[in-house]
Amino acid sequence: MGTVSYVLDASVLVAATRPNEPYHIDAQVSLQRLMAERATLFAPTIALVELAAALSRGGADASLAEQVVEAYRQRRDLEFVSVDERLAGIAATIAARQRIRGCDAIYVALAQQQRAVLITLDNEQRQRAPATVAAWTPEELLAHWRSP
Repeated sequence: MGTVSYVLDASVLVAATRPNEPYHIDAQVSLQRLMAERATLFAPTIALVELAAALSRGGADASLAEQVVEAYRQRRDLEFVSVDERLAGIAATIAARQRIRGCDAIYVALAQQQRAVLITLDNEQRQRAPATVAAWTPEELLAHWRSP
């Protein structure tokens, strides 16, 4: 895959973790492939909060949600990036100009800052990302690998 970097949206982490999610297989296979390819992977630290919330609100035991979050935190192949003032400023501009929800804008801003492809299951986030940010679903990522 070359030197392409990727930003993982929480929607992908949730889908990869929960077998009952509609796009579970695509998300899980995509993450496995990205990690096998030793791709450069990023996520904003808010992804940890969103993951814990989605799991616990979806019925997972709190301790299980915490264990899953900790497992992602310990991964050496996934870098969590703090939302500092600079990233927040980029996200605020994107949110205002693209009419993207606040947390979604942070993922888009991180992808823009890292010159990375955003991998997300959020259709609105994908559709409203600026033209300077490639935003793909896990299915699109897998199709990209299959194409010559």
